[in-house]
Amino acid sequence: MFRPDAHGVAQSQLTAFRQWCEVRTGRQLRDHAAMDRFSVEDYRGFWRYFLEWSDLPRDGAAEPVCVGDACETARFFPGLRLNYVECLLTGSTDQPALTACHADGSCERFTHGALRLTVARLAKSLQGLGVRPGDHVVAIARNNAETVIACLATTAIGATFASCAPDMGVPAIMARFALLKPVVLFGCLRAERWDAGVPVADRVLEAAADLPSLAAIIALDDGSLDLDEEMAPLHSLTDLLCDVDVGNDEPRWPRHPFNHPLFTMFSSGTTGPPKCIQHGTGGTLLEHLKEHRLHCDLRPGDKLFFQTSCGWMMWNWQLSALASGAEIVLYDGPLAAADTFWRIVAEEHVTVFGTNPAYLHFCEQRGFCPGQVFNLSALRAMLSTGSILYPRQYDWVSSKVKTSIPLQSISGGTDIIGCFVLGNPDLPVHRGEVQCRSLGLDVRSLPPPDDPQARIGELVCANPFPSRPLGFQGDADGTRFHAAYFAQNRGFWTHGDLIEATPQRGWRLHGRSDGVLNVRGIRIGTAEIYRILDDIDGIVEAMAVEQQAADEPGGTRMVLLLVLRKDVVLDKPLTRYIRAKLARCGSPAFVPACVAQVEALPVTFNGKRSEVAARDALNGRSVRNRDALQNPECLGAIRNHPVLRGHRTLSASPEPAAASRMIPDPERLPRDLRAICERVLDIAPIGLSDNLLDSGADSLALVSLLLEIETYAGQPVPLSAFLCAPSIEGLSAVLSGAEALTDRQLGRSGLYVRAVGPEDVERVCRFLEEAFCESRIEATSWRRLFNHGWSDHERGFMLFDGSALVGFIGAVAASRQVNDATILVRNLSSWVVNAQYRGWGMALLASILDDANATYTCFTAQPSSWAALMAQRFKPLESQRIAMPPLLQAATLFASTRALVCFDPVLVREKLTSHQKQIFDDHAPYDCLQLVIIDGPDHAYLVVKRREHRLAASRLGGLARFLPRLIPYSDILHCSAPALLMRHLECVKLAILRRQRTAALVAETRLFPVRPRGVVLPMSTCFRSPLTVASELDRLYSEIVLLPI
Repeated sequence: MFRPDAHGVAQSQLTAFRQWCEVRTGRQLRDHAAMDRFSVEDYRGFWRYFLEWSDLPRDGAAEPVCVGDACETARFFPGLRLNYVECLLTGSTDQPALTACHADGSCERFTHGALRLTVARLAKSLQGLGVRPGDHVVAIARNNAETVIACLATTAIGATFASCAPDMGVPAIMARFALLKPVVLFGCLRAERWDAGVPVADRVLEAAADLPSLAAIIALDDGSLDLDEEMAPLHSLTDLLCDVDVGNDEPRWPRHPFNHPLFTMFSSGTTGPPKCIQHGTGGTLLEHLKEHRLHCDLRPGDKLFFQTSCGWMMWNWQLSALASGAEIVLYDGPLAAADTFWRIVAEEHVTVFGTNPAYLHFCEQRGFCPGQVFNLSALRAMLSTGSILYPRQYDWVSSKVKTSIPLQSISGGTDIIGCFVLGNPDLPVHRGEVQCRSLGLDVRSLPPPDDPQARIGELVCANPFPSRPLGFQGDADGTRFHAAYFAQNRGFWTHGDLIEATPQRGWRLHGRSDGVLNVRGIRIGTAEIYRILDDIDGIVEAMAVEQQAADEPGGTRMVLLLVLRKDVVLDKPLTRYIRAKLARCGSPAFVPACVAQVEALPVTFNGKRSEVAARDALNGRSVRNRDALQNPECLGAIRNHPVLRGHRTLSASPEPAAASRMIPDPERLPRDLRAICERVLDIAPIGLSDNLLDSGADSLALVSLLLEIETYAGQPVPLSAFLCAPSIEGLSAVLSGAEALTDRQLGRSGLYVRAVGPEDVERVCRFLEEAFCESRIEATSWRRLFNHGWSDHERGFMLFDGSALVGFIGAVAASRQVNDATILVRNLSSWVVNAQYRGWGMALLASILDDANATYTCFTAQPSSWAALMAQRFKPLESQRIAMPPLLQAATLFASTRALVCFDPVLVREKLTSHQKQIFDDHAPYDCLQLVIIDGPDHAYLVVKRREHRLAASRLGGLARFLPRLIPYSDILHCSAPALLMRHLECVKLAILRRQRTAALVAETRLFPVRPRGVVLPMSTCFRSPLTVASELDRLYSEIVLLPI
């Protein structure tokens, strides 16, 4: 797939270090194979030389390098002292360190100097709260700059940091944090539109209530908590950064022993509660630095962006890249569409992009071609981890991303917080193979004892290495540590992966060898699943097993096998309840793709359930431990179970229908539709009459389903038709031209949509006030959506579950005059549904888009709704706006003619046409500034809204004390003569800013024929219209006018 050129090899840091080792050792290391042999045969020398070459700031003696020869007990560099943060933040004051990107397109940027200062401030505040070296600090956090600052400040003072992603259920969080007895809990409290399930603030509150050891809770954003009196006090990150003074001198970081605890990571929970894995400062840092500089060739000037969350070790791995001088890029937001991460790669000029096979599969399935859409010229390498990277995915990257780029598969784990096998800048990349083993680690493929010639074996490591964990929290004698990694193969670290050495000296991975599941790149411990299922009456035994499925994202899916009480049957309500409970108490990753009832599960003679045997049977492999089972006869039932076996027929979509071909016969059509639904929604089985809107899928998944069905049918499927018949039976009837559907086909009868009536207004306003609580808009302001009087059309639609209001979408409608024609324009507003009904948001959208002749606009589209709108044939309207502070257009003050800017309402109205006078009257009640610019016989009519931009105080660091929380600006909603405005821009701008007491004039970039100077800001607006083009639409008669947003 890729072969490095001679110049690239000569300039790599791996080559430089290899040549340096030749000089120091006197050995000839002609190629990487020789370097690999040296690093394993003399691993003490290798690590000593790498420490010297990397030149980390440190104290103490480098000898002895390693005490002991056994991997299980050896200790590296006992005489050294260092500080993790000091080693990471050694760059010059203005060297870029961190870019944090958000779903709305905004970014924060930190230099090494700014990050050092901010971390020093928080570290001092933490010490003031009583945090000491060796204490545990935990976080329920998003992947943003605030979390990085919290982590670095914690580790700077010698405390140990552990984190969980905010979508994890409280029981799963407590299974990780409780044993640590943390003294501080960091939490992201503010709700985001893409959050699902229990609000993150509620999760933080519940976790904090069950952690009596806490001395403080620290909010990483501007969210709030309703704490009980007996709970630890709540502090704001902003206040902690502002309340201390660290002076202007460079911070002096205390240095700790090489094996001082740094991070607590968590095992997947296969054999019980997740184990708290303690990782040391020096071992973690040295391993990461080796992987980054030698294997990834990271250096100053590089930008590393890894697709990760704070609940995965790749977050810690990416953070350490700061020590190599690279800038790291974070993303906090949803995967809204196939282009989400590629857009960041392009816009941030990322040089090394880390992702997973599931995302690459997602892009491939949607026919997305990143290399054709974006400028990826800065991208020089890609990394992939989390699951097996299939050979065809190498081909896809070569053809759809970039023709000459190394796609490097890397694999290791949380257990070593690093990699066993990974990339190499000096070696070619072969399809389906990992390039090499990690230098200094004697990685081997250990064949089964009964088949010594087997190509595939256990991944083991035969020598000591610095990033081996210090041990488990609460395992003083090391019994559990030994059982986890060293009991299976004496003297070897056994990792639990199956691996094969290739003739090209590379490696090929073959999945897990133990009971850990790896589904879509997420490792899941089965014990956590079983603990949740224990509370469900009727379940006797359960077993979660990973099934290979090459066409699934990540190449696998999770299957849940259940033995039920004799009087219990696995019906659809029970299946839905099981899935919902796993999502609520665990995380969305715990939800199985398929649930199947079986008579028995495989059990060994010592009474233990054998997940390995079930997995082998399920995947059609020879069962390795068959002779150790009490009941091997149950394996045949599992292998041939109709629900589980049927998945193999769903690996490919049914053949699309040609546009000119008839829809398949009525017997085949439901089977094909079921195959599509089960594959796209990743749920099986789906009954013919099951309501797809109740499947738990969100709107984005349902949009993907609708597009797949249209491709298959070779004809458009109206969204309204889909929502009227949201089952396989109903869709079959729609595609076959049937006119009538039974109540049973319509599915869930308690859910329905209806238009808002006058009697509903107060209830809807209270619902919106609660749903959009972060916007701080009160019910009195929401009433403007219903009483503006601009038209008699529906103000919106409500979604009910019985008598409960669970969703709403609004439309601000008005008749507009465009090119001497009067058209109806409907501005979509306030589309929201409660989390458990998200699939039904499509029903609301279909109801509001009921007029094919109307023009629709959306000026506040969230990432989660953008794809749904695009699927309904909306088109992007504007993606950027320009913010212009005073004096940027000073040259226009010297125009050849002088302009008069008039704000007097009477004089303004006199200058307007009859149509413009109607606009004036309609907008006068809503605090819009209306003015005319007069230049001789020419004049321009402007409508401007004073708006405020709320600064996230937690993102300002030390500047928070000097800047106001709300930045006022003047937003141009309409301009009748842009050329005249451009001619006198500075004069008009200064007049407006003085009048509205604002800091900048803001307008959509498409307003101007030539973009003026200013700060370009992202925005997401779109429209759908049979009559108009984008240039004819403005933001009058919209929610922007009515609401304080």
